[in-house]
Amino acid sequence: MITVEEIKKKVADGKEEALQCLVEAIQSPSPTGSELPMALTMKKWLDKLDIQVDTYEYQKDRPNFIAKWKGSQEGKTFLFNGHMDVFPATETEDPSYNAWSGEIKDGFVYGRGTSDMKGGDCAALMAVKFLKEMGFDPKGSIVLNYVSDEESGGEHGILSLLKDNLIQADFGISMEPSSKDHHTTDLMIGHGGVYPCQVIVYGDGGHAAKPIKAGDKDNKYGGEDAIKKAMKAVAALNKLADEVIAKKPVTEYGQSHMAVTKINAGIAVNNYPRRAEICIDRRYMPNETPESVDAEIIAALEEVKKTDPTFEYEFHNHYEPDTPVFVNDENSEIVKAIDASCEAVCGRKPKHFTKVGGCDVAYIKKAIGGDYPWFGPGTDEIACADEKVSIENYLNCIMVYMATLVKMLG
Repeated sequence: MITVEEIKKKVADGKEEALQCLVEAIQSPSPTGSELPMALTMKKWLDKLDIQVDTYEYQKDRPNFIAKWKGSQEGKTFLFNGHMDVFPATETEDPSYNAWSGEIKDGFVYGRGTSDMKGGDCAALMAVKFLKEMGFDPKGSIVLNYVSDEESGGEHGILSLLKDNLIQADFGISMEPSSKDHHTTDLMIGHGGVYPCQVIVYGDGGHAAKPIKAGDKDNKYGGEDAIKKAMKAVAALNKLADEVIAKKPVTEYGQSHMAVTKINAGIAVNNYPRRAEICIDRRYMPNETPESVDAEIIAALEEVKKTDPTFEYEFHNHYEPDTPVFVNDENSEIVKAIDASCEAVCGRKPKHFTKVGGCDVAYIKKAIGGDYPWFGPGTDEIACADEKVSIENYLNCIMVYMATLVKMLG
């Protein structure tokens, strides 16, 4: 059995190689929709592992990789899940370091995606590489899953892979950032759900050269254009949003809340709009369901109809690609293994925490079951100027991943 001391020595000896992997990843720009440079870099490093690497592409130049290391004995499958896309770097950020520099300074690596989540991607890859070089033979299989399109919902990444039944695992780790202070890494065991939905309202349209009047034979919506109708709907939805905050309990996963986040209407400045779209972002907790959220929104819109009989709407719920509620068992084998490995490597057990926002591993749990807590280098300081990850944090995660694999499949 490989020991923690042997793991520490291996990572210390391989530090420069591990940093080179991360720097090359950072220097490969990969804003969502343009993941190819990062994908080519990851493929180069995956090929060094001498394991099976399958590529799946659901949109041109946006690859997804499933790399599998199968041991000599049958057993369970351990999944590392990560994404290659990052938020774009904008001109308004005023960074001290180029977003794609991968510059190393004062114990940190700088660049867009260092925390979210190229640090985690590279840490998992290097953990597998180092264990393979140490002669580890897993009792089962280790899968490295790297997808495109995570930041925009996963249609061309995780959702398509799951639809095609290409992801199979018993447990694993999401390498999303879970550190609080760039030095100690904690364990994210669950998050609330993210539920997008849309309301479409209709009104009387026409040329703005003349007023719209109620009672005109061609005006079926009371002489009000779609913007006026939308204002009534938004007022009702904002009232509901206030009630959600006031009445829903605060849970360990945060508090339910909702907001109208986008309104589209009109085709020209001199036309009354006939149609308006209202987009809603609703965050819900484990004590709620998408169906219960639907019922609340529809009830609010029906109240508008009571005061305006000409008010007509369509409600579109988008269960996919919503992010479902994500709850891992704190007493599961994988959580206990990460706890023990972190204590052995870092001298402390990770604190368990929950959050409101989510990621694509929630789709995996919903589709195939198992537990996949977050444990990865980097903090919540993401998609900002001078995003960074500490070298200490990065190397510690490599060691914890290695120790966890030995515990689970050794």
